[in-house]
Amino acid sequence: MSTRETTQRNVGVSAALVAGGAGIVTGNPAVFMVAAVALVYAAYQAAIGDPEPTLTVERHVEPADPVPGSEVTVTLTLTNDGDATLPDVRVLDGVPERLEVVDGSPRFGTHLEAGASASVTYTVEARRGDHAFTDVAVVCRNLTGTVEFAEQVAVETTLSCSASVDTVPLSGQTLSQSGRVPTDAGGNGLAFYAIREHQSSDPMNRVDWNRLAKTNELATVEFKETRAATVITLVDSRHPVAGETGTPTAVQFCAYAAQQVGSALLDMDNRVGAAVYDSCETLQPSANRAQEQRLEAFLEGTVNGAATGSSGARGSSLLDTGTRTRRMQSPTGMTDRYGIADGGDAVATLDRSIPSESQVVFCTPLLDDRAADAAKRLAAYGHAVTVVSPDMTTGDSPGSTVERIDRTARLDDLRGRVRVVDWTPAEPLAKALIRATERWA
Repeated sequence: MSTRETTQRNVGVSAALVAGGAGIVTGNPAVFMVAAVALVYAAYQAAIGDPEPTLTVERHVEPADPVPGSEVTVTLTLTNDGDATLPDVRVLDGVPERLEVVDGSPRFGTHLEAGASASVTYTVEARRGDHAFTDVAVVCRNLTGTVEFAEQVAVETTLSCSASVDTVPLSGQTLSQSGRVPTDAGGNGLAFYAIREHQSSDPMNRVDWNRLAKTNELATVEFKETRAATVITLVDSRHPVAGETGTPTAVQFCAYAAQQVGSALLDMDNRVGAAVYDSCETLQPSANRAQEQRLEAFLEGTVNGAATGSSGARGSSLLDTGTRTRRMQSPTGMTDRYGIADGGDAVATLDRSIPSESQVVFCTPLLDDRAADAAKRLAAYGHAVTVVSPDMTTGDSPGSTVERIDRTARLDDLRGRVRVVDWTPAEPLAKALIRATERWA
């Protein structure tokens, strides 16, 4: 710690001596007593000295893996490891520059007995990316305020806000090429599937030698095959509305979900494409490394187009709330972006535009019956459909309550026909996928 001694002590002692002398000369006992107390106080401070503080600083953040836009609680704890009391301790936490404090304060003052601890708690709003906290500024002063110890304490803490999706469960609708999607077919693989009668064309490494030794009968071991899939991430771009001003819109959440799902599926060696409901714009599926960049650009164009009515320029983030937010209103009072009163036959057009063997991950807030009907029709055309639905009806207004009831009814109806992931954007999408997968099992 750096130490700085102020001139307050000498000034105080001099003032006390002058006041004491004045009290004696004038015969005023009150002035003399005040001076005496000040002198005793200064003598006590000089006698005990100013030992250098020994402190431990700890920082804890909760949750450790927040979703963008959620609140993160930061707790800073200061412990006096020395033998002396610290009468005046002042602390300022090093909040990352890009994080906004929305509740509480990162600074506090306290006094600490030997071995005692004190904490301060404040709240920041999570933003996408990695945010490293800087050093904690600590200042300790003695009882009279005449000596000051200052130190910058390094407490390594990084808040990571990515909420990335690691795996996406798919149905058994796959391609003939190998991949990582489990199927109900036997063949080459890792997990045991069945034992069947041996055929002359079977490779030797598939022979069940244990069975041959016991029964003198040839049999072949089959494993559960894993294959690649073709997946289209379908984004419902008809509702560029938000639950609250300054928060991402339904279209942004749908595009974000499509990007996260698509990126994870590409990492799993699948062919991934994208489409927009109900403009029927498509990005043809591919499995090469450049497809992830093409997918992100396509989704950025979808988000910007939904907000401006044109393709617009690419934004820096699918969840950027700078110019894209409009308050939630009832879908019945809205005109579709593409001017199709009843949606035309967008589903049939999409079916003709995408490969027949493709699975569809439909990202939609389910704010009207058309979205639910589209999911059912795509399933009827032979596509394995998974609906990922961000919940935009979490508000307390009467309109949100009505929309929430209608959306719940649509979810319940769809669950009997397709896979459904009900996602509250306040939680990571990965958690919603895990929860839905457990329900499907």
